[in-house]
Amino acid sequence: MTHKAQRPTLSQFHMPRRSFLAGSSALVALSTTTAGRAFADSQAAPPALGARDPKSLVVLVDAAVENLDPATNIEWAYGLRPIYETLTVLDGTDTLTVKPALATAWEANEDASSWTFTLAEGALFHDGTICDAEAIKKAVTRMVLHPAGLAGTWQLEDPETQIVVLDTHTIRFDLGEPRPFFDRQVSSQYGFWIASPTAAEANSKGDDDLGSEYLQSNPVGTGPFTLESLNPGQEAIFAADPGYRGGWEHDHFDRVITKTIPVSATRRQLLETGEADMSLALEPEDMLALRDDPRFTLSDTPTFTVQYVAFATDGILADPRARQAICHAFDHDAYIEEVILGTGDKPTSVFPSLMQGMDDKSRLLPFDLDRARALLAEAGIPEGTELTMAYYAGFGDIEGQLLQAWLSEIGINLQLQELSFSAYLDVFFGEGTAEERPDLFYFSWWPNVDHPYSFAWGLFSGDAATYDGNTGRYANEEATALIDAMRNQELTDEMAAKFQRLAGILTTEDPAWLPIMQERAQFVSRNDIAGIENNPIYVATLDMYNLSRKD
Repeated sequence: MTHKAQRPTLSQFHMPRRSFLAGSSALVALSTTTAGRAFADSQAAPPALGARDPKSLVVLVDAAVENLDPATNIEWAYGLRPIYETLTVLDGTDTLTVKPALATAWEANEDASSWTFTLAEGALFHDGTICDAEAIKKAVTRMVLHPAGLAGTWQLEDPETQIVVLDTHTIRFDLGEPRPFFDRQVSSQYGFWIASPTAAEANSKGDDDLGSEYLQSNPVGTGPFTLESLNPGQEAIFAADPGYRGGWEHDHFDRVITKTIPVSATRRQLLETGEADMSLALEPEDMLALRDDPRFTLSDTPTFTVQYVAFATDGILADPRARQAICHAFDHDAYIEEVILGTGDKPTSVFPSLMQGMDDKSRLLPFDLDRARALLAEAGIPEGTELTMAYYAGFGDIEGQLLQAWLSEIGINLQLQELSFSAYLDVFFGEGTAEERPDLFYFSWWPNVDHPYSFAWGLFSGDAATYDGNTGRYANEEATALIDAMRNQELTDEMAAKFQRLAGILTTEDPAWLPIMQERAQFVSRNDIAGIENNPIYVATLDMYNLSRKD
């Protein structure tokens, strides 16, 4: 089962690809509405391709494409999406509707505790083996049993008995409880991709590996692309699989070359000189410059990803008033408008504002240093108190410096602790005592599906531990009861009311977090690239199969 000291279970975190420019002098900012937008899509000729193959797409990213085993990849699904498939997939930009992928049809029993899927004919893994019901059972069982994997996503206690092969192309999942949106859960990018069990078994080094070391750099799925080459930290090349059952009758790319370029200015230069087609991450000033260049298109859409500061509630910040004080000490408007130049959205609570069941009400505590100072006094926290905030390199540094400056005005000395990503995860999900751990943690999170329980349980339930995502060891009896009441429930008006009440507790009354911003998916591409479509749940990935170059 899941090695809980290392891995989260239900929701999902990631390593966002961006760094902000503090004190930028740019005067023009992107709008911060929640609607998707496209800018500078015109008839202007894009930069010349030169000797580049027009059937190859060059994508620039600022993080390494590594670990291509879906059983253990909890960081970033960019490299998984072209190679693997899930049973279902979200339909376009809709977060509540799925369409066929490896499954062509599905139905639930009366109480939705058992789901039967009819599988696609002709689905083959890239190693030539058949993707049938037996193969999918083995792939899911491996996912559930892997000691460092994503077992909690499936919520299956005994996959051997709960997954039933009815015939070659029919499989049933007996879930043990009603799960009315299981068809959406299996469309998630984390824990639900189907990998070749034959490849995993043939290359397994034992029960602690189950083929993961091999699949991390030799992925075998059923998706439209195969991995042609992988140079970790530098380049990953994906090649169209001529045997893909979906066919290649439509306009498409034959190869997708993904280059890791850490510096935003370099990514912008490569776009402008015609050496690249698209960038998934740019600093605000570079984004703004290319937005207004008619040779390029900016695809700008909201996501369900929230960046936040989590409070350790078992130490100095145990009193809710102390946490309220810190929330009052962050100026969201100045941050959004002057620091990130409108490239992110102001949050309304600890939850994504687009999540089903959420209303339009903002529950953020307003920037008010006088109120913050009074609350600290009421909580018995004297001036000169020292707090520590941990973050990992390249993510949270600017936000930490801002919070540090504002807290200094009310007598709090905030020490910033930068860690490597792996060291940070050890602390964030670790078991240390309150005295051994930081007081604040900078991170980001998004749900596997558009449902508050998917986001809330691991982060805020009193029954969740640090290894689930509840790094602050937050426990509020009413909040836990509200979360439990929403487990696997459709979002009726009654459930929506519970959700909104929960948001008020977690954001305002007894804060678990200081929400900082909601990320936006902002991809800059040449204006001759077609087919870009971003689903808010599918964060920082591309549907490479449907991308093409216009004539």
